[in-house]
Amino acid sequence: LYADDGLLSRESLEKTTGLSLSYNASWSSHYVWRGESQSSKDMSPAIGLDLGHSSGFYTGAWTGAITNSAIPSEFDWYFGYAAELGPLSFDIGDLYYFYPGESDETQFNEYYLNLGTEIPLPGDMSIAPYVYLAYAPKWFGVNTPDVFYSEFGADVPIPGTQFTLSGLFGNIDVLDCDGDAETANCTDGWNYYYVTLGFGDVLGLDASVSFHSAFGTYNGDAGQDGFFISLGHEW
Repeated sequence: LYADDGLLSRESLEKTTGLSLSYNASWSSHYVWRGESQSSKDMSPAIGLDLGHSSGFYTGAWTGAITNSAIPSEFDWYFGYAAELGPLSFDIGDLYYFYPGESDETQFNEYYLNLGTEIPLPGDMSIAPYVYLAYAPKWFGVNTPDVFYSEFGADVPIPGTQFTLSGLFGNIDVLDCDGDAETANCTDGWNYYYVTLGFGDVLGLDASVSFHSAFGTYNGDAGQDGFFISLGHEW
């Protein structure tokens, strides 16, 4: 985008059209998706793009490397609407998972609702709890079951520092394994959790270290529980 006096800045674009554009890049020593290893403890670089409007509507795309199967990469496209109602923030939308080069059996939509707020605490502290609910019909293809996701988490900034402590507990509920074409590989569901210490800006990067674990009836992540480091930057 160009103006008469040179390159049109994103600030000018947002002022004149209400559109905001941002880019992000990240690196993780281990890509974990809801307690399930996606990279077999190998590092995973990723890039993303987000386009938002002052009305609250947005869309974006993200792609990252995965190595736990013959599938080399994951591509996500999402769109939705986010706004605030008093102290409550909400975000509703659709997230589509696509794996280039694979059949339709490995692509699926996830319809989500995210609710959050911030609660002040004594001693100049605060806690920001949130709940994430999602529904994925025909998870991984037409012959696979529907799935519900639920996550409950909170972020707690540490006063006097740039650190943030975060915790998350999640559940994946697979509705009907009997209806799965691959019944032998189907699991009724599992729980997982993350504990993350965010370091804030470190040499221009958003840095954090996390511990994750999956438990319950799920064992596909056996031996993968542990720590991982994430670095990211947004423009």
